[in-house]
Amino acid sequence: MADDMGFSDIGCYGGEIRTPTIDRLAEDGIRFSQFYNCALCGPSRASLMTGCYPWDVGQAPGTGIFANLSQNCATVMELLKAGGYETCAVGRLDMVTAGNWHAPDSIAECADRFLGSASGGAGNYFKEARGTPWFRDGKKYDRPSGAYSTDLISEFVADVIEGSAESDKPFFIYVSHYAPHWPLQANDEDIAPYRELYGKTERTTLMRARLKRLVEAGLIPDGTTLHDSALNAKPVAGGALAVERMAIHAAMVESIDRSLAATMTALRKAGKADNTLILVLSDNGASHQAGRNRAVPAGVRPGSMETFLCQGPAVAALNNTPFRNYKVSNYEGGIASPLIAWWPRGLKARGRIARHPSHIADITPTCLELANVTYPSQFKGRTLIPLAGQSLLPALKNTDQQEPRVLVWPKAVRDGDWKLVLESKRSPELYQLSQDRNEMQNVAAEFPDRVSKLTQIHAKRFSRR
Repeated sequence: MADDMGFSDIGCYGGEIRTPTIDRLAEDGIRFSQFYNCALCGPSRASLMTGCYPWDVGQAPGTGIFANLSQNCATVMELLKAGGYETCAVGRLDMVTAGNWHAPDSIAECADRFLGSASGGAGNYFKEARGTPWFRDGKKYDRPSGAYSTDLISEFVADVIEGSAESDKPFFIYVSHYAPHWPLQANDEDIAPYRELYGKTERTTLMRARLKRLVEAGLIPDGTTLHDSALNAKPVAGGALAVERMAIHAAMVESIDRSLAATMTALRKAGKADNTLILVLSDNGASHQAGRNRAVPAGVRPGSMETFLCQGPAVAALNNTPFRNYKVSNYEGGIASPLIAWWPRGLKARGRIARHPSHIADITPTCLELANVTYPSQFKGRTLIPLAGQSLLPALKNTDQQEPRVLVWPKAVRDGDWKLVLESKRSPELYQLSQDRNEMQNVAAEFPDRVSKLTQIHAKRFSRR
């Protein structure tokens, strides 16, 4: 899972960023065109790990996004470990346990192996930042200064997989990348090719090219146009370093692809590639937030460990093409994510696009079903609430005959083809997504009964917390 990666950043979703490993997985796997997250890191991770809506398990709006989960749930890592799986968590260790995920001894109860920090985001990609201590297998880890976080993740995952070569025990690995979350930092040799590309191509030209590729791939409906708010999005601080921001972000996304390439090599060496399911996704849309942006000191390379740049609205609008708005928002730009599934032995009709709406809460029930682990009503003395997610196995097996799906967010609800956006309570917005995925035509005035129905669904579903 990437952190703050936009819907169209990777190549197989229309991006110009080089992601050959992910693209090959998509060619031989499945791409989901309507996969959703929870718009923000903490809620998305809570939903991913538990299979529940985040506000039901301790991530209600207005609460701390780094709080522990409530004691009415169990994480997929806990359940799979109890079901006989070797478990591993790497990178952001948020929400991996319903216990205190900030404490390494608590993480060790659900993860046989782990590396990373239990304090939210990256802080710094080249060294340990204040307030973001790293842990390795239950102990404090003195991470080497100068080593890039994504590469440390790659090496650890490869080590875990290669160590499984002589074992028949199945494994579950949660690779929660920091990239491309703030701060924008990457190695200069990775940035340089993108600096040249973005220096000679207008941002809006790149957006139109991404949209064209998305439509040609069948991921976005023909006739979709770009929202004016995205085309006219303002850069940070008057546009200084605009090219650098795009180039650094692209280098960070490419580093995730490079990491996955190392994982694939390790799987093949261990003889485990054929029967391993790999899922690639993002926790929310690209971030427009610029509150932590800092001026680059004189003589310092942008993207180095001494610089702390944010993307800002202009870069994030490119990353989220073709959708409007950004991380935190319940418009598509905040909650739509790529999802790629690859599994040589198990997928049917590979190379296709799965179009049924799905949700990040679906990952846990999918993994449990594939592992033949039943979701219990009681676990370690806790009474568990029912799962909100649904297994994706019908989509993976190409037998997806599901009924129209109802999905809920704090400020939106989707029922089948219709989505009600409640970013403004006084002015609800209604969109028919099959014809208007980019939420350009608000038809609330034309369908007042549908607005009323969706408002009631939202009030009923969201009150369950």
